[in-house]
Amino acid sequence: MRSLRLAFADLRREPAFTLCSVLALAAVIAPLILLAGLRAGVVAGLKEDLAASPRTREIANIQNLALDAAWFAALAARPETGFLVPRTRLLSATGSLEATARPGRVATVEILPTAPGDPLLPGIAPPGDTQVILTASAAQRLSISAGDAIRLRIIRRVGDGREVLNLDLTTTAIAPAGAFDRDAIFAPPALGRRVQDFLDDRTADGTARRAEGFRLHAKRLEDVPTLVALLQAQGIETRSRADDVAALLALDRNLTAGFAVIATVGATGFILGLGSALWASVSRKRRTLSLLRLMGLRRLTLVLIPIWQGIAYAIGGSILGTAIAIAAAQAVNRLALLGAAEGRDLARIGLDEFTLACLLATTAAILAAAAAAQRAAGADPAEGLRDE
Repeated sequence: MRSLRLAFADLRREPAFTLCSVLALAAVIAPLILLAGLRAGVVAGLKEDLAASPRTREIANIQNLALDAAWFAALAARPETGFLVPRTRLLSATGSLEATARPGRVATVEILPTAPGDPLLPGIAPPGDTQVILTASAAQRLSISAGDAIRLRIIRRVGDGREVLNLDLTTTAIAPAGAFDRDAIFAPPALGRRVQDFLDDRTADGTARRAEGFRLHAKRLEDVPTLVALLQAQGIETRSRADDVAALLALDRNLTAGFAVIATVGATGFILGLGSALWASVSRKRRTLSLLRLMGLRRLTLVLIPIWQGIAYAIGGSILGTAIAIAAAQAVNRLALLGAAEGRDLARIGLDEFTLACLLATTAAILAAAAAAQRAAGADPAEGLRDE
């Protein structure tokens, strides 16, 4: 393309002006990319802290409820729901556990329902009807390993006496240490219902029953406040880390808005500066442009020359600015400035930041070159015949 060749030939003809323009753009781009990297690093670090434990996405009821199958089906169908399983009454979900091979060494455990896809048990197959998964604390307390036989004892008061339900179970796996911080077993929901039926002295007749609670995990951190608000609208009080997640999302929005304001100011300054430089360049070369028009060069070709030059400045400035920003980010991360955690980068500059910088810089350069392009388009062929 003739306009592209002429644009680059003109840039090579004035290396000092070209270098200064690229440096000016890099001076604007570098701090913006560094700010974008800092925003990404701060938000990503906080998200990693919250997402390190799947319990951050957990939402639990704090009162006994009466929830039917339709309620669970509706909640499970929502896109924000990552995991949902019914659970029994809070006070009835406990029992005494001991290893069959070592009777007498007992621990009181909670009975937690589980199902396929349990986020607290990644990579662990769900237990069968007479199988359970122990938490790490319970396994350590009772010296139980996967494959060991155990006995769960449930006691209920009947008048002045008591009755005991002994359930012989098998440990299929030990849950990760961070899955649950108390002594507990993960069991099929049917086992929890059997325990509650025994405590209520109710015969299992196969009829549908309402659940008194649930285990719920949001699909993403951002979904926690949405689900909490939905449950609160239904009069269900919950326990979650929705406030922490909401604070993180608010911080992300505020940092993004602040960055947008700073980027707008920087882009405006760049557009005005580069636009003025290109305008002055076209004005200085107006007689040359007129001679080119006189020799038959089309008006469109003249219009494209300053635009191609603006794009070249934008790409060069973006590359140089990104290199400067990466060097500054490495210094920030190496010196652990602003109290960054060990092993974590406070500033994160990747391909997304570079791509965004190139797009913004190119757009700004085209806008800056628009006035110069209009000036070039007005070159009169007759001016090429006059002396300066």
